[in-house]
Amino acid sequence: MVLVAVTFIGQIASGFLLLFLLVTSYGKTHSNFEVSGVIVSFATPGFLLMAFAGLIADIADRRKIIIAANCAIVFVVLAILLSREFLLAALALSFLYFAGNTFFLPSSSAASAQLVRKKDLDLANSIFIFVLGAGIILGIFLGAVVHLLVSSFATLLICEGLLVCAAGLSFKLPKMMPRKKSKLAFTAALLDIWRAFTYIFRQKEVWFPFLIFASAQGLIAIGVTLAPGFFDNVVGLTVDKSPIFIFPLVGLGVLFGSIYVHRPKKEASFFWSMGYGAIGIAALLLGLVILSQFLQGILLLLPSAVFLVFLGFGEIIALISSRAALQKRVSHSYQGTVFGANIILSSFLAGIAAPLAALLEDLFGYVKFLVFGGLIFLLFSLFFVTVGRKWKF
Repeated sequence: MVLVAVTFIGQIASGFLLLFLLVTSYGKTHSNFEVSGVIVSFATPGFLLMAFAGLIADIADRRKIIIAANCAIVFVVLAILLSREFLLAALALSFLYFAGNTFFLPSSSAASAQLVRKKDLDLANSIFIFVLGAGIILGIFLGAVVHLLVSSFATLLICEGLLVCAAGLSFKLPKMMPRKKSKLAFTAALLDIWRAFTYIFRQKEVWFPFLIFASAQGLIAIGVTLAPGFFDNVVGLTVDKSPIFIFPLVGLGVLFGSIYVHRPKKEASFFWSMGYGAIGIAALLLGLVILSQFLQGILLLLPSAVFLVFLGFGEIIALISSRAALQKRVSHSYQGTVFGANIILSSFLAGIAAPLAALLEDLFGYVKFLVFGGLIFLLFSLFFVTVGRKWKF
């Protein structure tokens, strides 16, 4: 419960910071490419550092790593507070923030499997993934409210206060040594990273949950990049107000998905197919509604609301089921390294997906992006059904 509280509070704080960066960047430029720059600053640290962060989570006391990461980002946000008027400086500092978060995530992820009995692993995994998603959604929503009613400075102040609380709670965690061997030579460390990657690529049972979990982060990057412009230009809801509409609905879908995914008799491929299918149908229908011009402007809030709920639902069941499948196939002693390898791919996909989505929207528009994106997701849904039957997972 302490780990859940630390993770939840930290994710809320990340949501406040992300909201500040998104609103500031889009508000000054009205460009999806500028928003994609925020996503790149969010994703790049994971790509550059996660392999070592995951390895460290497997050879050092995870409690110490969590404490050190939380304390470090407290000072980073303090620096952002002092440079908030300078967008480039804030983006550079946000890189350091998410670099600290990069060391926190694999340690907390591996610890969630280490602190519970094996029979409780599915429940603990669902709780952990839920607080990861719900925390940042709640943080962005509350940050939007504070930004609209008070100021962006208040948003950062609350972010700092939350991080101080998370850092303080981290000291209440128990010692969590993942391996008996506490010292590891540099060459052995590189060998461990290589073994993690070769293990992943040799086991077909690991391929799909590994790729599904990683691709989900790319989908999030696309959504965050395009949402401000879509609601501003198509629906008529400004960037100051749209997060207040968007994130409660996505959160509702996340809640439904977190409850629905507890079906032990269903295989992981069932949830992947359902998750991608739900997103595909919702995106296709929203695109067709806009294309028909049956509803326009603010009236598009209704089909947009349905889309957002389905988006949150599909995203969370894909994330939870893929992570549970990975945890069942990988020993907790190596969870950090495998999770680190996963975040490397996630960060790479997110870093590519955000600017690519901005480019495709600029070339083809939001409607075609939704329609063709929905069709692609439906094809993936059918693919997972076929592969699940063939490979029995």
